[in-house]
Amino acid sequence: MAHFLYGDAEVFRLSCLADEAVLAQQQIFKLPESVSNIAPAIERNGKVFLVSKVLTRSDLDDNLSRVLLPKKHVLDNVSNFLTMKEWEDVNNTEEGIEVRTWVGDREEENGTHFKYWDKSLKSYLFYKHWIKLAKKHSLNIGDKLNVWGRRDPDTNELRFEFTFDKQ
Repeated sequence: MAHFLYGDAEVFRLSCLADEAVLAQQQIFKLPESVSNIAPAIERNGKVFLVSKVLTRSDLDDNLSRVLLPKKHVLDNVSNFLTMKEWEDVNNTEEGIEVRTWVGDREEENGTHFKYWDKSLKSYLFYKHWIKLAKKHSLNIGDKLNVWGRRDPDTNELRFEFTFDKQ
């Protein structure tokens, strides 16, 4: 892919990011075995596999009400799926970004927030209403959370869709 020289460094950076986004879309994501058999149907609906996590005790703690995500997978996959503005807000604002949350074909009553927690954890996480969602779906230690990304076709609004592999 050829790059053109731009006088404005920011325009060049945006062009490089656009090139990376195109390449990321062309990549074939390695899907977890438990969902690989349903991948063709999900891909037809515009969903992209982003990250998975085996749930731990702290992910299901009522007092913490957050689930930590593997930082490398977030950086490799989720960062390429978000807009530049969304990614900046995830990393640079106290609240992160609020996202509509779906489980299966149903939208959850309460969305969740996604952010980078730079204080002590230095990790990405979902918080706000996470523990309600975990209880509603009877999640346990050892269950696997799979996170898929999707954009509303009319508004381009970000959606995270969760699937669970129960132990």
